[in-house]
Amino acid sequence: MELGYWLRISNARHLSPFVYTRLLQHFGGPRAVCEAGAAELAACGVKAEALAELQQPDLALLDSQHRWAQQPGCCILTLADERYPVLLKKIVDPPPVLFVRGDPAVLSRPQLAMVGSRNPSPGGLKAAAELAAALAQAGLTITSGLAAGIDGASHRGALAAGGTTVAVLGSGLSRIYPAQHQTLAAEIAEKGAVVSEFALAIPPLAAHFPRRNRIISGLCSGVCVVEAALRSGSLITAKLAAEQGREVFAVPGSIYNPLARGCHLLIQEGAKLTTGPADILTEFKQGAIEWCIIQLDSDCRQLLECVGFEATTVDQLAQRTGSTAARVTGLLLELELKGYIHFAAGGYCRV
Repeated sequence: MELGYWLRISNARHLSPFVYTRLLQHFGGPRAVCEAGAAELAACGVKAEALAELQQPDLALLDSQHRWAQQPGCCILTLADERYPVLLKKIVDPPPVLFVRGDPAVLSRPQLAMVGSRNPSPGGLKAAAELAAALAQAGLTITSGLAAGIDGASHRGALAAGGTTVAVLGSGLSRIYPAQHQTLAAEIAEKGAVVSEFALAIPPLAAHFPRRNRIISGLCSGVCVVEAALRSGSLITAKLAAEQGREVFAVPGSIYNPLARGCHLLIQEGAKLTTGPADILTEFKQGAIEWCIIQLDSDCRQLLECVGFEATTVDQLAQRTGSTAARVTGLLLELELKGYIHFAAGGYCRV
């Protein structure tokens, strides 16, 4: 029953995130919002079109949404649901509901958003795919917007590495956009989640993408931009991330590449210059790093626990672990590639 009230608010397309957040705060819950009088709602900024949507809901639409959520692999999370991602709930205008295809638990794992140009250079595509793969192997979930270009490369990089990824749409889940990413969306749902705040059949309108971007950054501990022009949606996502108190990372490029200018601007404004996974992992909160560590196999985890923040030699590590120097060297290479350690004069150090 309560889900129906949440959906009525979500389905009111003329309610902006700012207004429905104010309504929920003012009335205390979705049922009170839907049962409020016209004068009370108008006093909170609800316009005539939105008022009609709240007080005269589309019952057929509500029924179809309830039936959709009963399908395997489909669910609807509300702000009152314990599975609703905590980080997203902390932003100033969290969506009242999330339509999710896939595993909703993925939304609460440590995530990094990766965004960038829809028309990137070959080098940009390669950088996004390789960085996403390395971070996914380190245990982070890679989140993006399913767009052509950097978004798609980031999703594919995470999947190729056997990791998890989340796609946030600017349309309903039955209107995958762009259409050529239908198969990719299905793969993401199998290994992670495809998410939208919009009703299932809503088309990908231009005004939806800034709203989508706040969810991408809101789900994540940080946002990494790989190739972006000076006027682009990726810079909007980075700005939202900064406003939400999240880390911002940017991959530099050639001074002759116009798609690098947005990243260079972000770096000038304080974003972390990023050339590899270690640059990102070192900035993540300790809780995220601890979660990543448990994704390592037991041998790597045991060795990592023996590496100090001061230089530790291969011989010392072999003695501490009771393993051979050759075995330790192989594991150290794996840990270094995943961004947990780095080589310093005299040995290896924890990142």
